[in-house]
Amino acid sequence: MASSQRLRAAVAGCTGYIGMQCVALLAAHPGVEVVRLLGRSWAGRRFSDAVPGSRVDLLVSDGLDPGAVDVVFAALPHTVAAAHAQQWIDGGVVVVDMSADFRLADAGEYQRWYGTAHPAPQLSERAVYGLVELARERLRTADLIAAPGCYPTAALLATVPALRAGLVEPRVIVDAKSGVSGAGRSPSLGVHFAEVNESVRAYGVDGHRHGGEILGRLRLEADAEVSLTFVPHLVPMTRGILATVYLQPRFGVGHDAISGVYREFCDAQPCLRYDERPPPTKSVLGSNVAAVNCTPQGDTMVVTVAIDNLVKGAAGQGVQAMNVRFDLPETSGLATASPWP
Repeated sequence: MASSQRLRAAVAGCTGYIGMQCVALLAAHPGVEVVRLLGRSWAGRRFSDAVPGSRVDLLVSDGLDPGAVDVVFAALPHTVAAAHAQQWIDGGVVVVDMSADFRLADAGEYQRWYGTAHPAPQLSERAVYGLVELARERLRTADLIAAPGCYPTAALLATVPALRAGLVEPRVIVDAKSGVSGAGRSPSLGVHFAEVNESVRAYGVDGHRHGGEILGRLRLEADAEVSLTFVPHLVPMTRGILATVYLQPRFGVGHDAISGVYREFCDAQPCLRYDERPPPTKSVLGSNVAAVNCTPQGDTMVVTVAIDNLVKGAAGQGVQAMNVRFDLPETSGLATASPWP
């Protein structure tokens, strides 16, 4: 891409929480022009009517000419992006899928966790998992990018460095807590104010679909069998994920060696930050940063990771992957600091 040109971007599913975050980031990106917004329920109306405070006044439409854009962010319900991805790719568009349609390379695993046959199994192996810190080089030539889930983003950043280095046993326990925006914008009883306010609850204890995504990626990164216990919790806040991960050092491995690996890993990544204390979610609010800490407790290493679930856990991660794919500065259009308090 010539330096004087800007990428033409479209966002499909623009009025959901992830979609509107994509629009906000792309509209402020110096190398991008948002030219198409798609969303059936708001088709024919201006985006700013659907999203209070937005200055983006484009009309929302319900169709896309692939020749009109360079990249599509698909913030759509599961199976919907997969139904359109082949057409978009054939039209020369890079697709950044924000749903789960291409996070699992095995179509059989997709059916197991999502309860339906995969709409485009021929594309599953073609997709590049878009956690930039783990797949930067592969993303440079990708035409289909699968943005990771929010819980998997935090969990993988908390576990992969030690697993890759062979410093810990392949037994992982992830306790993770998410704000209510992770459930999406559609109203439901489970996220009703009176149901979640002043309350914290675990859910998906018998098996959460993000657990399948986490486990599959851990096995790939470790190149070995890994066991996983994953328990997500819903907490009464709007944004944020805090993952607390428990790792068992291998015999003879000291805590300093493990924390040193995480420090080096974070130092080499523009969207990671190593904190000397376990990070609060507010310290990354609105930013594309994942804050990481390692603290020993007895013979266990406790790794905590805090992210904004709609930014580093979703839209920001997609923009970061797009930047890598189109050889733009990796943090372009992304905040790497958060206001406090």
